[in-house]
Amino acid sequence: MKILHICNGAQGNSPFYKFLFNALTKHHVEQSVIAPVWKEPTIDYEDIHCEYFYRDSDIITRLRFNRKIRKLTKFTLEKVNIESFDVIHAHTWFSDGAVAYNLYKEYGIPYIIAIRNTDINLFFRYFLHLRNLGYNILKNASQIIFISPAYKDNLVNHLLPQKIKNKISGKISIIPNGAFPFWLNNRYQKTTVSSPVKLLSIGTIDPNKNYLSLCYAIELLRKNGKEVELTLVGKGSKDNLSYLRRLEKYIKDKPHITLIEKQSQEALLKIYRNHDIFVLPSHKETFGLVYIEALTQGLPIVYTKQQGVDGYFEPNEAGYAVNPENIEEIAQAISLTISNYSELITHIAQLDFSVFNWESIAERYFKIYQRCIY
Repeated sequence: MKILHICNGAQGNSPFYKFLFNALTKHHVEQSVIAPVWKEPTIDYEDIHCEYFYRDSDIITRLRFNRKIRKLTKFTLEKVNIESFDVIHAHTWFSDGAVAYNLYKEYGIPYIIAIRNTDINLFFRYFLHLRNLGYNILKNASQIIFISPAYKDNLVNHLLPQKIKNKISGKISIIPNGAFPFWLNNRYQKTTVSSPVKLLSIGTIDPNKNYLSLCYAIELLRKNGKEVELTLVGKGSKDNLSYLRRLEKYIKDKPHITLIEKQSQEALLKIYRNHDIFVLPSHKETFGLVYIEALTQGLPIVYTKQQGVDGYFEPNEAGYAVNPENIEEIAQAISLTISNYSELITHIAQLDFSVFNWESIAERYFKIYQRCIY
């Protein structure tokens, strides 16, 4: 079986793709990758054939979507023998799926697509002129992968026209991103909650992660008599500098809120285990592997409704979902987590994390490839 991957996110998420591609090799899948990049690539997929397409970096050129797709389709045809492939795996709906759709129309090669945050919250929501193209990509895909139940519910039940839903209802799967083996191999069970309660959040410092709202919720809790402390981990080169300055200004006279640099996995392991609750009320999350990391270390999670991991667990089984715009709701969810801590950590200790194992995920993709062919 021979698979062509088209993945615009390869450079930014190379560990994710490396785990997937390596796991697929165990099923004797021959793979080639078309990886659009902004700069000289540092991606290493070892024995997997990879071709790098250098994207235009100026904003005007990037907005000319159809031109970009034509160039990427032409590049693909120049670099690989397209008729030798059995399936095309497009790792996004629009930017990758449009190329796969072009190749399908010309050569009849079946393709699958994955739907991610940017697909729904940027391309579908704002690029109205691309909606008909998006519908055609969906209708002609052999399989449509959603990274989380929340994204499936949002698009299928709330955004798509009924005639498109009818066309795709029988070819939808939900497959998560996998966790790093390091976390699955080092699970830990919490036993008690600290006093004061130690809260943790991890991610790039930018408006999407919603750290200022989280800090406001912390102040509300403390005002109401809750002894809580917060550690924010993630300060680094990818931060939004204006947002970082606002955050640092707000917390400078608050010793109960600590902001630290990005950490290695080994350091994060200790940090997780030294905290009680993981809180990340992001505005948008395709999946959010940090939630899974936190759960492997026994921490209940406060996460965003209709985003990321919402829907993978029963309500209140692993923590509480919140509206990221509602500071009072974030504070209330933290308070509920503290009150129900013993029950939550018992549920978390019983969670089955095999669904987040890359070997299991690769096996599911392999079976999907087989269905596309046969």
